[in-house]
Amino acid sequence: MFAMKITGAIPLEKFAAGRSQDETAAALGVTQGSVSQMLKSDRVIWVRQLPGGRYQAYEVKPVGRRPIEPAAA
Repeated sequence: MFAMKITGAIPLEKFAAGRSQDETAAALGVTQGSVSQMLKSDRVIWVRQLPGGRYQAYEVKPVGRRPIEPAAA
């Protein structure tokens, strides 16, 4: 799976640890169902704190539909 770190961010799984899905959803401004789906998926989601104490989530994924295949020799 594609992975990339966003400066000052932590993985969603770590952010959600110790919080209920409802608390996580409220902090991110999404629904509990969205949090549940994000946590069950293999999506790469980072969370960082914004000035003022709010949180924002970012999904990192490659552009395009097909995986990159090695070039033929």
